[in-house]
Amino acid sequence: MAEAFQTKGPGKGEAQPEPTNADPAETLILDNFNRFQARVSEAESFLDQGNLELAAFQTMLAATIATHAHCGIFASKRLELVIRKISEKLVFHDVPVPRKTRATDVKRVLHIASEVSKVGGLSRMISRWISADPDRSNSLVLTRYRKAIPAHLEDSVKSSGGTIHLLNQETGSMLDWVRHLRQIARDFDLIVLHTHCEDVLPLIAFAEGEKHPPALLLNHADHLFWLGPGSAHAVLNLRNAADEITRNRRGVAAQRSLMLPTLVDNTTWRQTKEQARQSLGISKDELVLLSVARGAKYRSPEGPSYADRFVPVLQKHKNARLIVVGSGMPNDWQAAAKATGGRIAGLPEQADPWKYFEAADIYVDSYPFSSSTSLMEAAGYELPLVTLFTAPDAASLVGINHLGLIGGVIQARSKADWEQALARLLTDESFRRDQGSAARESVRIAQPDAWKKWLERAYDDALALPPLLDGAVEMPDATDTPCFGEPDRRHESIYGSDVSLVDIERDYIGLLSIKGRIRAIRNLSGKGHLRSLAETLRLLLPEWLKTRARRIRNT
Repeated sequence: MAEAFQTKGPGKGEAQPEPTNADPAETLILDNFNRFQARVSEAESFLDQGNLELAAFQTMLAATIATHAHCGIFASKRLELVIRKISEKLVFHDVPVPRKTRATDVKRVLHIASEVSKVGGLSRMISRWISADPDRSNSLVLTRYRKAIPAHLEDSVKSSGGTIHLLNQETGSMLDWVRHLRQIARDFDLIVLHTHCEDVLPLIAFAEGEKHPPALLLNHADHLFWLGPGSAHAVLNLRNAADEITRNRRGVAAQRSLMLPTLVDNTTWRQTKEQARQSLGISKDELVLLSVARGAKYRSPEGPSYADRFVPVLQKHKNARLIVVGSGMPNDWQAAAKATGGRIAGLPEQADPWKYFEAADIYVDSYPFSSSTSLMEAAGYELPLVTLFTAPDAASLVGINHLGLIGGVIQARSKADWEQALARLLTDESFRRDQGSAARESVRIAQPDAWKKWLERAYDDALALPPLLDGAVEMPDATDTPCFGEPDRRHESIYGSDVSLVDIERDYIGLLSIKGRIRAIRNLSGKGHLRSLAETLRLLLPEWLKTRARRIRNT
């Protein structure tokens, strides 16, 4: 993992924290942190030179490292200060806009996302949010449009009377887009950020909190490092564990750390359970264990695979089968499938796996990476919910404790407890029914009518706060000091991803001006990271040109 992020060492004279011992987890955290800090130093250096564009570029690269390879931190005051100073030096030539003070005064909301996709809870969250708020006009800006916009999202924005802006289709580069985004936002009463962890554009635009509408940041990636504590007027957390990290590890003031459940649709059955099972070839005598999530949430960095964990259960209960939607059928699942007579099936990701929810009897959470949205969707179908949490209480961030699931999930604390819970659900119909009812009741607060009340309360609480005058300065210095305890020591094994920083840098180069692109390409070439002349020519193309071509293909 660490080798994917090779860069220069820490800045000269910078003191480095050291792990308490030679523990591999601690050593890995420190190794990741040193690579991260090198990029932070480069961002600060470019800022000192007055090169705002490359300072922003290096800020994105630093955040990318911390997002994919855990550095023992969840925020960085140093990076937030870079963002703030870039914003101040850009000189927007605008005056403060009138600010609303109550939720009832908010008529126009601007949602900002980095990009959206057909599969994944974030895109659904945005469209559901807009649809659940019909009395306001909700518009959307995408800072890095690259994939076709899902129809459900386009429809929700259109029905709301809003518009969709594709920022990176406009001629120019990243700082031009920052200026334009700030101008767009002036026509709105409130801003909601659904952005990627490393997306610096909206944060530069909204770092001067007194000059634009309040920007609320949805903490949809609460388990990861992200940029934004210095620019967000308030943070909307989806669970208590996230709120704790927001206040204690990201440096957000307690009054600016608010709560809002994940939003899920009201459950609408499209056919009967019998019809769903028949269409999937499931007999009436079988009991179906279901799990639905992205493939990465089922990976097995160490220990048995997800499928292996079900072998003892399925061997004891011959009338049960496991269906996993989103995992595909990894090689290390094949032996488990064979040992259970083919009663384990891993299927590709699906944009709307409703048929499987309708056919299932029991819902089992992904592991080791939990999937709260899928659990909530399953709860709407009155399926009993089971999750496995074997970490210490101090690592509650890696477990299920989301609003809308509290009291509705069987949380097993050991493999034995997990197997026992599944066995009882498979053999005790009354218990299965009672647990399904509990799940259905718990998720009601996350469905549109009840969720809208949470939204109005969050808007009111946020608007009652004074403008965030300098959030970066207010952050404690400790945000830049890595921690080696829980949940940090287990973080990368669950959430880390093997990506190449060189590939990420190639991807970001198109955001730069022609002068910046040439400098970044020369830097890559000097390190031997360019593979051909054709690649060099592709990197010279601006993002806006490539994005326009992609838009034509997508339509």
